Amino acid sequence: MRISRKTIMLLVAAACAVAFLNFAYKVMMKQIYPLKYSDWVEQYSEEYNLDKTLVYAVIKCESNFNPNAVSPKNAKGLMQLTDETFEWVQLKDGTDEKLGAEALFDPQTNIKYGTLLLSLHINEFSDLCTALAAYNAGRGQVQKWLKDGKIVEKSDGNCSVPFKETEAYINRVLKVKEIYQKLYG
Repeated sequence: MRISRKTIMLLVAAACAVAFLNFAYKVMMKQIYPLKYSDWVEQYSEEYNLDKTLVYAVIKCESNFNPNAVSPKNAKGLMQLTDETFEWVQLKDGTDEKLGAEALFDPQTNIKYGTLLLSLHINEFSDLCTALAAYNAGRGQVQKWLKDGKIVEKSDGNCSVPFKETEAYINRVLKVKEIYQKLYG
């Protein structure tokens, strides 16, 4: 069977179009899921033994990389820490540093303490689902849920918790983390 020159040209054009669309898709996705503040994300992810794609996912879901973000619950900055949580996590970093709440708008400070908090939750609760629940709802609430047997990791990797907002948050972070892993390896 002989393939005509026209067919070959059409196949080459189609292959080029697919390659271009794949490239354009990746460029677009990298615009939507950026690697902003990478120096600090890399530094503190390594320091606190976290997967950097998890930190990027939390920042993306919490503030969409807006260092001046303030939530309805008055959580601040890139990783959305409340003043009370910020005070508590500063006690855990092993230094005598006592910063005021305005420091939460500084990207480096926010990433440092947000990654430390996430690391503390992972160490305390031993699994990512529960750690993310604690990051969103607070460790006291999660301890109560665990005591009552109300946190479940489903076989599909999604997590179930009694508070639907926290459940949606956990599953959103996990999906965004997966996107970061696919885009950036």
